[in-house]
Amino acid sequence: MKLLKQRARYAVFAAICAMALGACSDSDDDDSPDDDHDHENGETSGIGLPGDLFLSVVNATDGGYYLFNTETEERLDLNEEAAASSDTGVQNLMIDDVSMLGHFVHWPDFRVIDDEEHFDMKYVLMKPSYVPGSVIDSDQFIQLAHFHDDTLAAHAASEFANPEPGSNKAAGLERLNQHVAEQAELVEEIEEVMPEGEQLCRAYIDPYLLFEEGHEHDEEETATREDDEHEHGELVHFALSDTGRMYFFHEEEAGLEQSQGFVKLDEVSTIADCTRTTIARTGPEGVLVFIPDTQRLYLVDAHGGDFHQHSTWSIAEILPEGAEAHMVAVIGAGEGDDHDHEDE
Repeated sequence: MKLLKQRARYAVFAAICAMALGACSDSDDDDSPDDDHDHENGETSGIGLPGDLFLSVVNATDGGYYLFNTETEERLDLNEEAAASSDTGVQNLMIDDVSMLGHFVHWPDFRVIDDEEHFDMKYVLMKPSYVPGSVIDSDQFIQLAHFHDDTLAAHAASEFANPEPGSNKAAGLERLNQHVAEQAELVEEIEEVMPEGEQLCRAYIDPYLLFEEGHEHDEEETATREDDEHEHGELVHFALSDTGRMYFFHEEEAGLEQSQGFVKLDEVSTIADCTRTTIARTGPEGVLVFIPDTQRLYLVDAHGGDFHQHSTWSIAEILPEGAEAHMVAVIGAGEGDDHDHEDE
């Protein structure tokens, strides 16, 4: 099956990266931000989102750029942080031209450094001209952001222009494009099993579970599971349609099979721009969904049963008054199974 081949490629690719001069440890570059960067600009707003996540939110109309910590419920204005910082990595976060704003590409970066496996969630802010699924080079994006220790920082696209073969930057672009190709394969695989009349908007697999199962997956055990069983940590294929329906598929020997009925997200009738939607992990059995058309975040989780819409929030609750969100990137593994869950 395609996904099993994908897992095998991760293991092989990690070994290749170990040979590529340190395997592009972006967080170890000399321009990494100072660990002692303070957060005097932070603001708080009680909302109750799933913990252990960071939401990077962009207003594509005015260039507003904010980071919301769901654990501390602190909001940072990233443009203000960039303007006040003397650190290049933080300065690179600055958004000063809204005409260059396309959408986010989430990048779960698997790599090997000094014989140790590393997994960092990163995101890339693409230009409007970028075609999803195509090869990414320095002309296709604005910034590549991730945490340097406990500070969000970014690499400018210019850092990746004409990278020297074998360099960290060249290896990083190769890993990024490997991920893009595998996402395109995932989309194709799910499109083949979408219910008749439904158009796929966004496909998603939990990258943390994918990484774990790349080492622990037992194909024979998977093939003999009961169709309706939601085993803890099962690798679910999430599919969001352009009408706001979320479908759930799992792997069988014959291919993907639907696990349950769909979940209809509140207030969503149609999604105008699927590239600006987001599906991200909140824990082993939950995802957070952002739909720009409704300006809402949705928590869809299972907790041992069927997936359902657990909660929903207006994105305005984490933004300055009057601000809108047009795209959201999510970094973090999320929390476990300990958040409050009400039976419905």
